Amino acid sequence: MPAYSDAPLPVGLDALVGMGMNRVKLAIAVALAEHGGCLSTPELIAALGEGVAGTTIARNLNELEDHGYVTGDVPRDERRRRRTHWTLNHANLHADLRALIQATTPSGEPPTVTG
Repeated sequence: MPAYSDAPLPVGLDALVGMGMNRVKLAIAVALAEHGGCLSTPELIAALGEGVAGTTIARNLNELEDHGYVTGDVPRDERRRRRTHWTLNHANLHADLRALIQATTPSGEPPTVTG
């Protein structure tokens, strides 16, 4: 098992570690945004296509939820065999991405943040 680094990060960037920036998490965020910010689990699975296993989507949704990027309308311990609707918390995602832009903008340059 690989050992993960505890490298120091600027304040406000810890949550982005949870985003993981993997393809599934990014695709989930985009699919939710494209569909008005909310989809049920089966709708999300359909939106992502047959190339992504439902279990992979569920695992990534839980990780995104742990970091505040999505919210399920059913409590986690009550989801078995119940349809969950997922809402993208775009304000949290945007705030963390702005923090990343701020932290990676060279000194003296104004950061270019839109939205």
